[in-house]
Amino acid sequence: MPANFLLIGNSFSVYLVQKGKNLSHKNFRVSRGSVVAAIAAGSLLIASAVTTASAATPSSSRKAADKLVLAALQDPGTLDIVKQNQTALVLWLPGNVYESLVTNLPDGTAGPGVAKSWTISKDQLTYTFNIRDEKFSNGAAVTADDVVYSLTSMQNGPIGSYHGPFTQVSSITAKDSKTVVIKLKKSSRSFFHGMGEMSGVIQPKASEATRATKPIGSGPYVLKEYVPNDHLTFIPNATYWGTAPSLKEVTVKIMTDGNAALAALKAGEIDSFPVITIDLWERIGKQGFDKDFTLQNYPQGGEMLYTLFNSNQAPYNNPKVRHALAKMIDRKAFNVAYGAPVGSSDPTCGYGLQNTSWFAVESASTCFDAYDPARGAAELKAAGFAKTPLDYVSLTDVPDLSLPADLQIAQFVKAGATIKRNAISLAEYSKTIFGGRPQQFGVSIMSDPALFTQFSCTDKSKAGWHTYCSKELTGLLIQADGAKSKAAFDDLMKKAAAVLQKDAYIVPILAKAGVGLWQPALKGWKAPRIFVEQNFSDLSWA
Repeated sequence: MPANFLLIGNSFSVYLVQKGKNLSHKNFRVSRGSVVAAIAAGSLLIASAVTTASAATPSSSRKAADKLVLAALQDPGTLDIVKQNQTALVLWLPGNVYESLVTNLPDGTAGPGVAKSWTISKDQLTYTFNIRDEKFSNGAAVTADDVVYSLTSMQNGPIGSYHGPFTQVSSITAKDSKTVVIKLKKSSRSFFHGMGEMSGVIQPKASEATRATKPIGSGPYVLKEYVPNDHLTFIPNATYWGTAPSLKEVTVKIMTDGNAALAALKAGEIDSFPVITIDLWERIGKQGFDKDFTLQNYPQGGEMLYTLFNSNQAPYNNPKVRHALAKMIDRKAFNVAYGAPVGSSDPTCGYGLQNTSWFAVESASTCFDAYDPARGAAELKAAGFAKTPLDYVSLTDVPDLSLPADLQIAQFVKAGATIKRNAISLAEYSKTIFGGRPQQFGVSIMSDPALFTQFSCTDKSKAGWHTYCSKELTGLLIQADGAKSKAAFDDLMKKAAAVLQKDAYIVPILAKAGVGLWQPALKGWKAPRIFVEQNFSDLSWA
């Protein structure tokens, strides 16, 4: 498998909270990760809308009962955290049902998780974890064997961003019932960080057969009920070792219509819309949600919006064509078109969210292909492809991606390119791009929460769905993973990001922060610690 790394969390969400009403947060966007996860499950789930809460259960009643209702735009379909990385799944189970081996803290350090303590050898090749004396929600003790099982499941699983941190791991063993020893071939920054992410999520070995329907963990909550395409309900875990959570019941309602979710939020039928997709951003300002609710954004829940070119097809494998088209992208127009809330997104030519050290806002000095449509048109003509219809694959049923495609195609055509649009459904898109070999697209647009380390590749025949493979990029990423200092790591990542720009198979447009709306009376929300998770145990009604 190509090397993959999980160096830092990177997602961004927006939340709306109504003043004087009790609201909570949850929204979902269909991204590359979610689509791939759905395909891996063997089906694509288009969740049906559910009825909103009745007037008999106003938010004031929920507050008095320490209950919370969130809105989600997609059904997870499966609860198997090893085989799926769908956003609709990882928003709710990590941090609530499951704990990770360690806890990644906002300052970049790590705190205890399932491991109460650990030691690292001087050469950074041996990690010894001491497991906390705690129980899973089914009453079984958490043992070193469970930790070994959990980590090796992720190490051998199908999700690249989950098994990536184990790239340099040579062995994972239980020294005794409460001690786990992990040995590395080379020092790896991504390994230890991954132990506080999805790669380090701990589950009982005995639950493997029922993991997809009845997840068991050691976190503060238990999944009481999951009704597909309708809701998930969580209640406190009676065996949890830590402080009992304040909220006694949390319900995540599946509402596939984002406009309906916003209406339910304003009506007080739900308490929060935590992840608001770009196609709904314009409504936030125009309809006063930013005045009626507390608008919150953060880079941990963010996604990159980018153009991708198929490296296996002509003329997209011609660098002159790619650079010409890249110069036609008006990034600032994307922010304007979607009414981006303040601080929620930035135009950028580099692949990195706002919380990465190599992030830079678009400028002439930070862009290999700065916006210059006239020059782009001249270069495309000089390359001999101004009149050649370029195959642009876009989605018909996912506004989070179809609307940006509308804007980009208009920009290309206005600048002088000839575009042949191939508008297809999500199911067909996933089949031809994510599941197909070779991938059937020329140009497309994608929104993605994963770092650009996902593009690491040493063997062209094993390149990912994006088709991009660069030994130069991969070499720099491997060096960065083994860097002994943060300064060295940052420098290598900046160099790798520059290679990505130079190659122009992946052309960034926006770094989108997370956007969500919350009720001011709902206190304690914290930015995600495990990928994009929304931790209920942090929350309480004032």
